[in-house]
Amino acid sequence: MVDALLEQGVEVTTLARTDRGAWELRDRGATTIRADIGESIQWDRAAQDAEVIFHLGLPRITPPVRGRHLRKLEREAQAGAEIIHGIAAGRDVVMGTCAIGDADGPLDIARPGLAAERALVGPGVRVVRLPWAYGPSGFICDMSRGLQMRRFRVVGAGDNPIAVIGARDAAAAIIAASLAPEGTYTVAEESMPTQVELVHLMCTTRGVPRPDHLPARMASMAMGGVIIEALTANQRVEVAPPPGFTHSQRRDEDLMDALRT
Repeated sequence: MVDALLEQGVEVTTLARTDRGAWELRDRGATTIRADIGESIQWDRAAQDAEVIFHLGLPRITPPVRGRHLRKLEREAQAGAEIIHGIAAGRDVVMGTCAIGDADGPLDIARPGLAAERALVGPGVRVVRLPWAYGPSGFICDMSRGLQMRRFRVVGAGDNPIAVIGARDAAAAIIAASLAPEGTYTVAEESMPTQVELVHLMCTTRGVPRPDHLPARMASMAMGGVIIEALTANQRVEVAPPPGFTHSQRRDEDLMDALRT
C-alpha cells in the first residue's frame, strides 16, 4: 500500500504498531507515527489532515485460534473501527477486511473483519473484502516456511479450492476503492488452486518433498479449529471489484517471489 501510494506521488502518513514496522515504513519514505489505533491522541491530528483514511489495522490472526480467542479479536476489531469512525467524521475511509467464506457464507475466521465493517458503516466508507493474501508475510508465507521446515502437512483431503490474491493486487484494489463509489467490494483471483495444488507449488518452489496428509481433527489441536475450518472449506468468493481495478499481469511471478521469501 505504502509503496504503491508513494509511487503515485501521494503524501503518506502511516500508523505503526511496532518499532520494526515504524522503521520499515520510514525507510520506504512515509511519515510514520508509532502508536496503536487505541492511542488516538497521538495520531488524531494527522488523520484530520488526511484526504482519505485507509484502515488496515485489524487484529492479527495467528495460530492457534480457538473460539474464546476469536471473540477477543472481534471486540478489538470493533473497537478499532469505532475509533476510526469517530475520527473520520464522514470523510472518506477505505477498509480492507478478510472475506474468507464458502457457499453458506463467511467462515469464523472472517468474524473480526465483519465486526469492524458493522462498526464503520456510514457515509464515505468503502470496504474491500479480501481472501488469503500472499506476499512477504502472512499465513500463506508461514505455510511455505512450515513446509520448508517439514512442520506443515496437507489438512484433510486437500481437494478444496482456496481463494487467494497477491499483496500487490490487494493494495491496488484498496487504492482503486478510494476513487470508487461508497459500498462493499470483493476481490480475488479467478483461478482458485486447491489446498493440495497450493502446497505442491510451495514445495516445488522451496525444493522440498511433498508432505503427507493430516486429519483435520488432529491438525486443529495444534492450529485451532478456526484456522483448520478455513483451510479445509470449499471457498467460493463472489468477485465484485471496485471500478478501475485490474489484476496484475505478474500474478505468477508475485506468487513465486512470495513463496521464496
